[in-house]
Amino acid sequence: MAASKLDDQQINELAQTLHHSPLLIKILAQRGMETANQIKDFLEPQGQHVHDPYLLYDMEKAIDRIQQAIIENQKIFIYGDYDADGITSTAVMYETLLQLGADVHYFVPDRFKDGYGPNLAEYQNLEAQGMQLLITVDNGVSGYDEVQYLMDKGIDVIITDHHELPEKLPPAYAIVHPMHPKGNYPFKGLAGVGVAFKVACALLDDIPQEELDLVAIGTVADVMSLTDENRDLVSFGIEELKTTMRPGLSALLEVTKTKPDEVDSDTIGFTIAPRLNSLGRLENAAQGVKLLTTLDESEATQLAQHTHDLNQRRQDLVATITKEAEQILNQTEQSHLVNVIAGQNWHEGVLGIVASRITEETKRPTIVLTLTEDDLYKGSGRSVEGFSLFDAFDPHRKLFESFGGHAQACGLSIKPNNLAGFQVIADQEAENQHFNGNERPVLEINEELPAASISLDLINELNLLAPFGCDNPRPVFKITGIQNPQFKVMGDQGQHFRINFQSGHGSLAGVKFNAPAAEVHQLQAASLDGVEIAGELTVNRWQGRTTPQIQICDLRTEAENEISSKIKVIDHRFTSSPNKFNSEFVYGFFNLKLLKRVAAQVAPNIKLVSLTDQTPIVGDTLVIVDCPPSISSFESLVDRLQVKQIVLKCYTQHNIASKPLPSRQDFGKLYRFTSTHHDVDLRKDLEKLANYLNFDKESLVFMIQVFSEAKFVKIKNGLLTGTPSNQRIELTKTKRYQARIAEIQAQQLFLNSKTADLLKRLNLTI
Repeated sequence: MAASKLDDQQINELAQTLHHSPLLIKILAQRGMETANQIKDFLEPQGQHVHDPYLLYDMEKAIDRIQQAIIENQKIFIYGDYDADGITSTAVMYETLLQLGADVHYFVPDRFKDGYGPNLAEYQNLEAQGMQLLITVDNGVSGYDEVQYLMDKGIDVIITDHHELPEKLPPAYAIVHPMHPKGNYPFKGLAGVGVAFKVACALLDDIPQEELDLVAIGTVADVMSLTDENRDLVSFGIEELKTTMRPGLSALLEVTKTKPDEVDSDTIGFTIAPRLNSLGRLENAAQGVKLLTTLDESEATQLAQHTHDLNQRRQDLVATITKEAEQILNQTEQSHLVNVIAGQNWHEGVLGIVASRITEETKRPTIVLTLTEDDLYKGSGRSVEGFSLFDAFDPHRKLFESFGGHAQACGLSIKPNNLAGFQVIADQEAENQHFNGNERPVLEINEELPAASISLDLINELNLLAPFGCDNPRPVFKITGIQNPQFKVMGDQGQHFRINFQSGHGSLAGVKFNAPAAEVHQLQAASLDGVEIAGELTVNRWQGRTTPQIQICDLRTEAENEISSKIKVIDHRFTSSPNKFNSEFVYGFFNLKLLKRVAAQVAPNIKLVSLTDQTPIVGDTLVIVDCPPSISSFESLVDRLQVKQIVLKCYTQHNIASKPLPSRQDFGKLYRFTSTHHDVDLRKDLEKLANYLNFDKESLVFMIQVFSEAKFVKIKNGLLTGTPSNQRIELTKTKRYQARIAEIQAQQLFLNSKTADLLKRLNLTI
């Protein structure tokens, strides 16, 4: 269960004071709100978190230059992007400058012809049209050479962006970015449309309420944190959207049969944003800007219908390509930590969605590519918690024809002869980031809830926490008291399912959309007696009726609960390793490097498997060769075992079970050294450095990895350089530090515990 610092008495007292249920107060306390003022501030946004736009670095400089262009009637071009954030950013900036009487035009690049971000050929085309000032929205920081070209031509460039900053910023006239290294803006999580909106506020010397609907759409669509300033902006924006005066948005709500007064963040995330994105994915996103800004109702209706139809085509393409990509993945003989799937004749515009679907199903980073007419593989990647695509591939830019993105998503193009090398690098980088592919994300449960207590009144109260989204998710409950569950497949592709059940006070239903095919097939064949459901409480509106509904996040059947008790375990942890491998056994490895090393030395008929796959492990006897990197990695493995017995060997090269973690003083000593040194050759001088700092070599490597993640050091070609930062970072919360704790706990259990204690902890029997 999610933790709270408040006890039951404090929760009940706050509930009584604020006239809310103890359940709501408990959830707020779990999210860090522990006083009456904090709770009121969160539940009743009044704009107190909307910051002064001039706190953004270069804002004053940008505003002065734009005002000069307006006064001198200079020709201004807005250079946008083809996703929903880019479309809304373009629309906000365009409408603001029109309102001020500027000679303004916009250009939205074509995903397929121009690619993401600054494009020199298009910059030159705009130059030929007489452009005198360029303003980028939702892009720009990745275009050093392109910006340099325009600045050398005497055409000023103002960049407004929110994406990852490169080491070397473009030589633009002004860069307005919430994470500018020389800035100190209070909130770093603005979307591209949020940055454009702040420019609009500064230009108008007021908050343009009529633009807030677009701000809400772009912010939710780009999955930005719905905390601090974004919570206020999106809350106000949704209210604006409910009464929008935009003919295009009104027509889009009508064609999707959405009632304006029922609009919420889910409407944006699942109805509006996918349709805007479909324009850029399949055609040209400039139509989206036109849809949002037109005042012609007839044109708005036509554009809305076309957008809706295009989204249906997008859904069909995604279903077809996902199926083909899954077939390619299943035919791959060797398992990989990162899925790299290359096909032909796939529509490039939907590959990001396909990658997302396969990532969700396999729990692994996935790159999906298609061979294009210019003999390049182009596509998109999506990732999971614990693996940064940007950190993995940014050091290898020479391998790609183009690359850009952030931790969880990227786009790239690569020559066919580099594809095999790309797979090798992807797996190596996964190992470097200590991603083993077997860690399941922990689903945080807020509270156990009897099914009989679920009602519309309860859901309405929980909706006071809205808008829901990134960093402010819907609460998740473990539903108890499920009686007589019945399973039903839904969707034209069989991609959704529904579980109807009795609660003791009537009937309820749980639904899951876009479920992995393997999960649907498994549940069709399973008995649901004793099923446990974890889910979010939502409403279902159908034929004029509104009823409570559970959005299923996870479930466990009674058969899954009992699987571990059927496996026999033989403890051979303290016996010497055999020189011979038995061809009748399956040998499983958590460490892929060890697997590859052993594979090169044993006969081809010896079955070696990676235990980090999500596929079932089938055989009579499984020998677990090495120690799991965490207890949870072993527990998730158990669910996939189809064996009669397992033999525990649990080899490890470095036993750190009894080794203390580096202290704050140790990290401080290393920080003082790295902040005053550069180009330290780790390949040659690592042992010398360990002796100098009085650390053992293995601990020093771990500390350097933590510093690298925290951006305290930079390592390039084996050379370490300190990058001192004034930003306070809690090193114990880095992924590498947390992985170290998990590794220590695993080794304490698997290497140091007695057999009986080990089996009791793992819920297994001999």
